Amino acid sequence: MIKIGILDEDATFIDNLYKIIRDTLFPIDEWTTQIFHSSSEIIQALEQKEFDCQLLFMDIMIKNGLHTIQYIFTHEVHADIIFVTSSKDFVYESYHYHTFAYLLKPVSEADISAELNRYLKELHVSPQFLPVTCDGHKQNISLPSILYIESSGHKAIIHTPQKDYVSYQKLNELEEQLQPYGFLRCHQSFLVSLRHIKDSTLTSLRIADEKIPISRRYQSHLKEALSQKNHTPQATVGETKSNYGALVCTKGVYLGSIVRIRPEQKILIGRDLKIADIQINYPLASRLHCEILYHAEQQEYEVTDHSSSGTYIDQGKRLLRDTTYTLPKGATLSFGDLETTYKLA
Repeated sequence: MIKIGILDEDATFIDNLYKIIRDTLFPIDEWTTQIFHSSSEIIQALEQKEFDCQLLFMDIMIKNGLHTIQYIFTHEVHADIIFVTSSKDFVYESYHYHTFAYLLKPVSEADISAELNRYLKELHVSPQFLPVTCDGHKQNISLPSILYIESSGHKAIIHTPQKDYVSYQKLNELEEQLQPYGFLRCHQSFLVSLRHIKDSTLTSLRIADEKIPISRRYQSHLKEALSQKNHTPQATVGETKSNYGALVCTKGVYLGSIVRIRPEQKILIGRDLKIADIQINYPLASRLHCEILYHAEQQEYEVTDHSSSGTYIDQGKRLLRDTTYTLPKGATLSFGDLETTYKLA
């Protein structure tokens, strides 16, 4: 199950967006929504740990909208955001706040559906989520949000800052599944996230405000892991997000739109959503126009044109078809139509 939040002051827009979400997701996945009509409502839900949305549709132009996304960011709330707003003024600033996409009102049903489908596609292939079944419903829990997992009888209690999830899974199986992502056993009944450990002694460690025991069996292994952690620069949530690339429209029909690109994620761009991840729906666009791959470590993009009308860089140079070019951040791209320009951010 995917939980989607909607934050907007316009009740009519909320109703219309709800219907689009319903029609898009009903045949694909289980879903539920949480509605907020003001910034104060969502902040109250966050403070009371009643917010557990994975995806949030939000109008940045609502009262205290910018303050709200800053609050979400500084409190390490692991929710992706699709901004649906009437202003393009915050497109670059919003990119740093877990932005998945930035859509300008009035927005069509097709645009919303396309972004939802793209989000689901990324969600299901990403290793950054733990799929579990809670109360008979399938859910995907963001791995960075998991503080620790506790075994209680036949249940696994997954603790996050927002809420606890209870699932019938064995801790041994979860340990094997999560070990590559920085989770380590410290006790027969506890599996902890190394990134959330604040301090430790020989017999216990602290995560958030919880004191968690360390059994003798795991002391040496945990000590070694913590030593490596302390000597390795740890990325904050913000730094992790800043490792993402982005494709930002700076001129043309999609002005203000922003598409986040995960490291080593290949994005296909074209007119036909049956084969493309990102739709560019104008006459000179090919069904599959080009592909983009982002390398975070080098902060470079690989761009390969597959079109008949051409992909252009820096407003003039046409790329050779089916030839891969390496481009730096800041380079501009046009897909056939030089009146529409994107920037690699």
